Amino acid sequence: MAGSVNSAPALKRSLARPMIPKVADVDPFRPSEYTGLLIHALRTRTPHYARRTGLDMGTGSGVLLGVMGSLGVERLWGIDIDPAAIHASRRLMQSLGMTDRTQLLVGSMWEPLKDERFDVVVANLPNFAATTPSDPDHSQYWSMGGADGRRWIDPFLAGLRPHLHDDGVAFMTHNVFAGISQTEAVLASEGLTVRVINTTTTMLHPMKSALLSQAVRAKAQGTALTRIGAYEFAEVQVLEIRPVPAA
Repeated sequence: MAGSVNSAPALKRSLARPMIPKVADVDPFRPSEYTGLLIHALRTRTPHYARRTGLDMGTGSGVLLGVMGSLGVERLWGIDIDPAAIHASRRLMQSLGMTDRTQLLVGSMWEPLKDERFDVVVANLPNFAATTPSDPDHSQYWSMGGADGRRWIDPFLAGLRPHLHDDGVAFMTHNVFAGISQTEAVLASEGLTVRVINTTTTMLHPMKSALLSQAVRAKAQGTALTRIGAYEFAEVQVLEIRPVPAA
């Protein structure tokens, strides 16, 4: 009886202060809210795409590959320009038991894929309008999309159609200040259609806010960008892209 009384304070402390795992190292590929937007798109649009082959362009952590695999996509491909990202994705896919159906390649955009075609493509590419990395704890490519935010999304869009099956689909995150009308024009020229399936507002980290291209800020303030006191918010879209149906 005495033993149970003496253990009560320790039990009370354990309930009051739950154990938090210690993170030994900073994760340079920690998923963001943008990743969450694409997870939502993949899950809610599952009835509307085939699941033989899937590609994550700019795979980073590999989380989106894991989601596609969990949704039944049979063969998975991940591309990233950063070898460390490929290493991180490989570790994740091993932990999920999906290595036997996963192909991971280091390279820039479409070059490593040759003539491979896909049923579903996801892309959470850097399209924040900055020329300097905005987070010292993330990959050097994090949120660095060039002065207008289009450094990576334009070559992605330009090469997408040859790698999509005729009934294929691509989902991508898109900062509104990168210019949806410009994106629509690029896609139309490549024989692709686009529609916005989700829009959200995210708060910018103070460092990202400070590094945002001033030209983009001047153009987007009050529409795609909103400042309230010391806080700044940006509009982010999820795009669904499909080939133009044959006549």
